[in-house]
Amino acid sequence: MKPFKGILYNTDKANGIANLVCPPYDVIENTDPYYERSPFNAIRLELPRDLPDMDRYQNAKHIFKDWLSKGILIPDASEAVYVYEQEFTVDSGSFLRTGFISLQRLDKKRILTHEQTRKKAKADREQLIGTLKTYTSFIFGLYEDQDRKIHQAIVEAPRELIFDFADEQNIKTRFYRITGNGPIQRLVSLVDKKHIYIADGHHRLDVSYRLGLSHAPFYLTDMYDRGIVIFPYHRLVRFSRKRSLQELMGTLQPFMKIEKLPFNGTDSLGPVLNSVSASRDLAFAFFSAEDPRHIYMASETSPLPLYTDASVHESLKKLKVNAVHSGIIRGIMKIEDEDISFTEDHRWSIDSVMNGAVDLAFFLPPTTVDEVRDIAENDLDMPPKSTFFYPKILTGLVFYRYA
Repeated sequence: MKPFKGILYNTDKANGIANLVCPPYDVIENTDPYYERSPFNAIRLELPRDLPDMDRYQNAKHIFKDWLSKGILIPDASEAVYVYEQEFTVDSGSFLRTGFISLQRLDKKRILTHEQTRKKAKADREQLIGTLKTYTSFIFGLYEDQDRKIHQAIVEAPRELIFDFADEQNIKTRFYRITGNGPIQRLVSLVDKKHIYIADGHHRLDVSYRLGLSHAPFYLTDMYDRGIVIFPYHRLVRFSRKRSLQELMGTLQPFMKIEKLPFNGTDSLGPVLNSVSASRDLAFAFFSAEDPRHIYMASETSPLPLYTDASVHESLKKLKVNAVHSGIIRGIMKIEDEDISFTEDHRWSIDSVMNGAVDLAFFLPPTTVDEVRDIAENDLDMPPKSTFFYPKILTGLVFYRYA
């Protein structure tokens, strides 16, 4: 672990940090609101746009250079570790997640992954990071700190507040720097002994290896902290070859009991999602454009073919998101990868079906942090988009330039 000299917004020239930050690239459905929010919003670096005479990556490079020359962005005065607190609510419960941003040595034996990467996203991030020689958003990692020694080191370290604001989701952010050599070395001695489990940012990690870097910037937090919240990623399907609801349910019936429940708007989805999450047996729900007056809940009654597949590791057979995605959606229903997209937003899923953008929405149970750890330690991969760690790490609080 190493501190680094981050690049920060100069709020004397670009006012209002809440208007300058944006979510990471992979959860933004529409970039327009961030482009409109401020001419200096980090979206211009995170998800740049092509121009008539310049591709998006060169455009981002031009903007980054311009902001540095005008003092919109400024290098920090000294190397630091950046502490990042997020205070938020989920279902009326209050949470505080504390983590820190620093450089971590790239070591495949120490840094454990759990999710498959996709070629298109990986190529995009490699082009952006390689062109800017800068990370606009970071890799999100977890470590085990059950004795709370790392937490204690963070809490006890003298730190300077940089930003304090609430974002568009009303998540309160407090962002600090630690610069003292003693406190930083105390953290280094504790963190360097830990395995890192990737929560988010598999594409950025893979790109870091491909670029031949020795270190990359990580946001790290305790995997067993109460502030860890994992939402499921839901699956949206737009068929390239028309499939009827009756046909799809017919493929399920040998293995699942299917309940047909009235649908009266997104509020009626809550109890169904709770049932899916709480079920000890494999369960999921689905909503079809063919029958928008009902939502269907499927519960396992007979073992899936996946369970007898000798080529599938036992940990993957137990993993509910894999059983639904690989065993049912792709395996039993024979839905093609190119017909599937992903979102964590159940309301967006319903709206997408209702407005005809997609044919079908699947609602999955959430993955647990112990499942993430089990898959990573067995050197296995979950299906794409198996975990949505909430909240995401904002882009724009600090940038890391490696060259």
